[in-house]
Amino acid sequence: MKLLVTDNEIVQGSMLGGAIDVERLRQCVLDAQVTRLEELLGQELFEFFQDTETPSGLYATLLTDYIKPFLIKQSELEYLKIGAFNIANNGIFLQAPQNTQAITDKNISLLIAQARSKADMFADRMVRWLCKKQLPEYIRNSDNIVNYQKNSIGSWFIPKHYNIKEYEEFYPTKRNEAYNPECE
Repeated sequence: MKLLVTDNEIVQGSMLGGAIDVERLRQCVLDAQVTRLEELLGQELFEFFQDTETPSGLYATLLTDYIKPFLIKQSELEYLKIGAFNIANNGIFLQAPQNTQAITDKNISLLIAQARSKADMFADRMVRWLCKKQLPEYIRNSDNIVNYQKNSIGSWFIPKHYNIKEYEEFYPTKRNEAYNPECE
């Protein structure tokens, strides 16, 4: 599978340092692409980026301005979840270099929550842009294994038969102001 973001782009755009294990970082990028990006784009648009060397026009804008920032933050989140652990033949253990102190579970949870918040923000921006631009690979209904997820508020899935206006009346939030009915 082709990585849509480079190691250097992740290091420059995140709090991850350049001295981290590149193989583990790449695995986190792959996880981010398969578990979140493909779900956001849908299989057809995701495969377009896998098959295209240099996208142009709106596709280049999508890749540069939306997909890469999202993948940087989502990959950072994935790395924060596993970065402290080492899996080898003799088991799973926590790495702790000399003259260092491991951070507490509470602190790592805070870092993960902040990274998740940023990744979700970039995902939301990308989906709003996709709804506005109506790329054919994004809006097309198909028999894909992974179709894009558009009926959601936060991490909650809203079925198509659910009336979003009733939801907004009972639970007014700032997030609902960004709801775009053209994207249904």
